[in-house]
Amino acid sequence: MRVFIALSISSSIKEKIAEIQKRLKEREDKVRWVNPGIIHLTLKFLGEIREEKLKEVFKAVERVARESSPFLMNIEGMGLFPNFSRPRIIWVGVREEEEKLQSLVSSLEKELKREGFPEEKREWRPHLTVGRIKFLKEREKLMDFIQLEREKRFGEEKVRDIQIMESRLTPGGPIYTVLKRVLL
Repeated sequence: MRVFIALSISSSIKEKIAEIQKRLKEREDKVRWVNPGIIHLTLKFLGEIREEKLKEVFKAVERVARESSPFLMNIEGMGLFPNFSRPRIIWVGVREEEEKLQSLVSSLEKELKREGFPEEKREWRPHLTVGRIKFLKEREKLMDFIQLEREKRFGEEKVRDIQIMESRLTPGGPIYTVLKRVLL
């Protein structure tokens, strides 16, 4: 099973992201757009795991959720990964004031490590992937657009639960299934 841990995003925010995608699609760039209906905030990608390992994942997430309480995060801003020189990912930003989100991710890493999962080596940066760039024909226009939308506010999201998700890759794009939802 291909598994990841995520936070869901409300439909009102997804609609605003879809509007931005529509404006960006008018360009001649080749971008594989993420279906707005499945946009989420990935906390931890576990990759391919055996089904019997799910119990350990559930336990780890439940321990983290017991120690956490609901919080607000702001969906705002846009950017490119890895940078403006070599853009590969178009993203929408996630910000929160009290660092509860970062604390949640750190706790997840610790609890999952306790269950035998490898620690993430890269720094975690909260973002919502909206598109994967294949080829840029109008690089400067994309850079200008991103600069103009750098501070765009998409809305506020109340985080109430953590989801353990399965991802099945298909020719039409990934299909996500919620395996378990754990309340904070």
